[in-house]
Amino acid sequence: MVASLALGAAQGVSQPVPHSASTLGLGCQTTPSRAPQMTHSLWVIIRQHLQTHYTPALRSRVWRRLTADPARAFRLVNTMSRASALTGTCTATPLATTSVALLSANMPGFGPSGQPMPTGDIPGWHQVFADNFNQNVPLGRFPAAVARTWGRSYANGWKDTSKHGTYMPSKVVSFANGVMNLHLHTERGVHMVAAPVPTIPGAPGKNGGLRYGRYVIRFRADHVRGYKTAWMLWPDSQTWPRDGEIDFPEGNLTGSVWGVVHHQGSRSGSDAALFSTHVTYTGWHTATLTWLPSEVTFQLDGRTVGTTTTRIPNTPMHLVIQSETSIGSPPPANSAAGNIQIDWLAVYRRA
Repeated sequence: MVASLALGAAQGVSQPVPHSASTLGLGCQTTPSRAPQMTHSLWVIIRQHLQTHYTPALRSRVWRRLTADPARAFRLVNTMSRASALTGTCTATPLATTSVALLSANMPGFGPSGQPMPTGDIPGWHQVFADNFNQNVPLGRFPAAVARTWGRSYANGWKDTSKHGTYMPSKVVSFANGVMNLHLHTERGVHMVAAPVPTIPGAPGKNGGLRYGRYVIRFRADHVRGYKTAWMLWPDSQTWPRDGEIDFPEGNLTGSVWGVVHHQGSRSGSDAALFSTHVTYTGWHTATLTWLPSEVTFQLDGRTVGTTTTRIPNTPMHLVIQSETSIGSPPPANSAAGNIQIDWLAVYRRA
């Protein structure tokens, strides 16, 4: 990549051969543009350049920076083409967010969110589960189509925590384009939600739980009133609040992401440690929950947002991606609808 991007051109990356706008095949005018705009064609050019000149780890980082700053990407294309400016008059339509995801999904080393799923062990941890949802699972086929990995998910017809919603995975959950999609909506007055549960190979708990672990999930959600996440480690004993609970990310989809630890030996749900990230759900984020005998730590996008050492839960717990109606508020409007998207999930046990 060219040095003007300040992205590390001196890191052993080969430099591109300069092209003219015509040899790039953009079909764009090269007159100054009053409103520079990235188009699908221009994003494809950048993607091809990254695939040719960058290692997977580095191109993932560069792609995330460019998709977050289309003006910077536009300047890069101009530099590559040696044109004074490229107008937004290419024949392709402007690139929408979903198209960025599709381009990323087709690039080796990238996920739909622009960040690849971690694979393999890391220091101190052995990876026991990983899913980047590359299998196509249409509505109506979950969890049966992936029963080996998601067969423990909550069944159709169960009521959610607030009792306003009904778990309906057959109407809510699908896999496509490398994403697990949870479409929260209402049909015939039924507020439909879902709680996928991964099956962890070799988990010792009677309900598939681990005793301590590291859980990393890449996600985003639409701003939808009346719905929330409470993605939780729930005790295999089903004894709550005595055996505790760990939630991350938790919060209303119209608010910010929280981390919560309900303490071991609790007598009420309010006996807990709470941490706010002050970050909303609408962008792509990576949540990391690390559960050790001595502490629980929450990290969002690599930043530690909270750690507690108080009465840490100490019995096997299993992960529930509980996505449901909000608690302590009226039911969602029948017109309220939106999506929670998960790019990947990785789970580790202590090495």
